[in-house]
This record gives sequence, structure tokens and C-alpha cells, in this order.
Amino acid sequence: MATPNLNNLSINDDGEDEGFCFDLEEDSSEAADLKLCLIGRFLCDKLVHVISMKSRMADIWRSVKGVATKEAANGLFLFQFEHKLDMEAALNGGPWTYDNHLMILERVKLGVQIENIPLYHVDFWVQVHHLPAGLMLEKVGRTMANYIGSFVEYDKNNNSSFWRQYIRIRVKIDVRKPLKQNTKVKNRGGEWCVVNFKYEKLSIFCYVCGILGHTEQRCEVRFDMAEDDGVRGWSNDIRAETRRNNSSSSKWLRQEQPVNRGNMQKSGAESARGGEALGKESGIFQKGIIA
Repeated sequence: MATPNLNNLSINDDGEDEGFCFDLEEDSSEAADLKLCLIGRFLCDKLVHVISMKSRMADIWRSVKGVATKEAANGLFLFQFEHKLDMEAALNGGPWTYDNHLMILERVKLGVQIENIPLYHVDFWVQVHHLPAGLMLEKVGRTMANYIGSFVEYDKNNNSSFWRQYIRIRVKIDVRKPLKQNTKVKNRGGEWCVVNFKYEKLSIFCYVCGILGHTEQRCEVRFDMAEDDGVRGWSNDIRAETRRNNSSSSKWLRQEQPVNRGNMQKSGAESARGGEALGKESGIFQKGIIA
């Protein structure tokens, strides 16, 4: 009878078997496939229609090389991409929603059970409004981002115009915590002024507790109230308006050419003479209708 290989067996001091410990082979084909996978869940308390969600997310991402989706566990979905660029686009292009429910995405971690991968953070673009003139700076944006959550990125492209209404920062937000609405900064005159935060592509959140993923109808804080007085600490004021391109031009729109009145009169006279000649040839014009 063959003797089992016990090289990887760990034994504790009491002589009881603890289990096996293996070295990760990061150059294996399985590891290579997992490096192109994202694990995700939706921030909602209801079942997700899997088939519809698969089709919808594929349409949104438009992955050049394609993506395969599988329900790996109850409420957890595995997204396997065929190319790294497609995966990075899905990971960094969010936040994404399905049926207005926020999706939380993370990379699959080698050597970690997917059920144990923490799925609590989402990157949002946040606009900081009403900053005093002269404070629309990257260092100010970093400070604001770390107050809201954790700094990820500063949008330098938003600096292109001479007059800006806000600075734009990408922030990693913990979905278990209330959304920050505002803070105070001191202006040059020594006075405190309020700056407001507006979140782009914001999904469902609660007006009572300020937490993402549910509405006030299902808020535990509201249910714990002795009596609901109707006062709400949050509103849609933290929802950023959809950013639109203000340009009215289009590459498909041809510009109108300036009219040359002289040429137009000449062209009209030539057309009349051509029509008179045609009428004489065909006999359809009577004398006196065209001089």
C-alpha cells in the first residue's frame, strides 16, 4: 500500500493534525486566469435576476475581448475577463449599478476564499463645491478626499477652464458609513464657510441614516425611532447633476456656407432663362407667364 506524502502536513504540539499548508504557484495557469477575475456583489437586500444582470453588465462594459459571469456563491458574482485592459476598465470605470443597486467590485486575491474577500468599498467621483477662490488646488482635494473616505485620484482635466464651480476628486468610500455632506474651511478673512460634496452616479441611499444600499422605508435607524418626526438629515442635494457636453457642434453637422447674393441673383436669372427655354421646347408655357 502506498505511503501518503505528509511533507505539507502541519502538526501542533498536542500531536493533532492541523491541516495542510501549500505554497502559492503564481505562475500557474489557474493563477493567471484568476488574475483576470473580479469578484462582486450588489448592495441590496433582494435577489438579483442573474441572467438579466449578466446581459446588462456586458452591455455596459462592452469588453473588447468579452467577459464571462458566474454566480460563485449566494450573492457573489465572479467576472472573468479575457484581457487585462477590459478588466481594468470595469474596475476603474465605476461605480456601476444594476437596477439602481450599487455594485461593489474587487480583484480576486490569490490564496483567499472568495467569501472572505472584503467587499465594502467603492470608488466615487466627488465634486467639492463652494470652495473660496484660490483653494481649488490638488492638495485641498486630497485633504477633502481623506475626510470623505480615502484619496484615489485628483481630476486635473477639470482645471482646463478659467472659472470652475468645483474641484473633482475620486474617493474610496466605505459603504457601511454615512455619506459626508459638507465640511467647513476658513477663508482669508478668517471666516468659516461651508463647502458641499456632490457624488456622481450616486445610487440608492437612505435620507435618514445616509448609508448606501437602502431607502428610508427599510432603514433600521428609522424603525428604532420612538416616533418618526419626518426630519431627514440627507437629501438629493448630495447627488451631482449629470455632466453634459455643452458643445452644440457635431462632427456630423455640416456648417452652412455663407450666401453670396450676387451669385444667387445670377443663378436665379440663369434658372429662369433655363426654365423659359425648357418651356418653349416642351410647349407647356403660355405667352405672358414668363417674360
